[in-house]
Amino acid sequence: SAGSGTSGSGGMVLVQGGATTAASGGAVVVGSGEGTQTSSGSVSVASANGGGAGTSGRLVFSSGSSRGGNSGAICVGSGASTAGRGGGVVVGVGGGTSGAGGALEAISGRSTVATGGAVALRGGEGTQTSSGAVRLATANAGASGASGTLVFSTGTSKTGNSGAIEIGTGAATAGRGGAISLAVGSGTSGAGGELAMESGSSSGATGGALSVRGGAGSAKSSGAVVVATANAGTSGASGRLAFSSGTSKAGNGGAVLVGSGAATAGRGGSVRLAVGSGTSGAGGELAVAAGRSTIATGGSVSATSGEGTQTSSGAVAISTPNSGASGASGVLVFSSGSARGGNTGAIRVGTGAATAGRGGGVSISVGSGTSG
Repeated sequence: SAGSGTSGSGGMVLVQGGATTAASGGAVVVGSGEGTQTSSGSVSVASANGGGAGTSGRLVFSSGSSRGGNSGAICVGSGASTAGRGGGVVVGVGGGTSGAGGALEAISGRSTVATGGAVALRGGEGTQTSSGAVRLATANAGASGASGTLVFSTGTSKTGNSGAIEIGTGAATAGRGGAISLAVGSGTSGAGGELAMESGSSSGATGGALSVRGGAGSAKSSGAVVVATANAGTSGASGRLAFSSGTSKAGNGGAVLVGSGAATAGRGGSVRLAVGSGTSGAGGELAVAAGRSTIATGGSVSATSGEGTQTSSGAVAISTPNSGASGASGVLVFSSGSARGGNTGAIRVGTGAATAGRGGGVSISVGSGTSG
């Protein structure tokens, strides 16, 4: 130990291995005493507490620089255990009562000629049971303020693609793959937090795609994809669902396609559009409108049933439901629009031609009644 003094910095204690010009320099080993029946001794490396003014001393664990090879590694770990668990390794920043908390950084090495160093965080292997968890979380906020932000981001790139972010679970050979859950926490004030998924923009080519798919079932059904808003509370409405392509300045707007896949040993899946029922006011509207054009013909609306290559094609039914105890059933209106500078549109009702049978009939009839 170095003696104390009342003027200037305290005395230094230096422990240094010997230098050599022909081989590796001498090592410095600090080891505690063995306990053959109980615990071995501790090794404590610490700076003294700071005085009334100033900070406590730094602790620096660093390997030296290298001119013609790799610099030395730093290994921090606990020993293996044969009848117990391995000792924990804790790296923590002390608390304070002034200013922001101290930062904890883990940065891999930089390279000027090759790929930079990687940073890996892994839970411990469990050869007979589960492997250890890896948790990244910010601490809870205090009485005022917000909890800390979690940022998972790759760096920018000057002459190539930026790095990808991959989140996934491992495959399972005798069980199911682990789930991935993205959820926004609940709150008691203001609107709920937003969950946004957005693909990348491009200034020179097509923007990035966004795909949401259910998992394949190689022997059974594939997984479902459910897009839904939550139920409304005691007042208010449930959230809207909007499926829309963006606007276009110099080309066609993007199409919206809704359909089911083809089936080779069964029938194709149904597509259904329905408005939910209600107990107050008129029922919700279902509107199908083709696009408007200011310089050409407007878009058309087609309702076509499915083809039956060996038997009949499917029917197309347009009807209003039966009325209740009072009131009338809904009106069916088939009408073309008005015209300002030409003929109005025609209405055509007919059946197709038949090559080995008779043409289908056209029947227009008025329902019977018991009053009036």
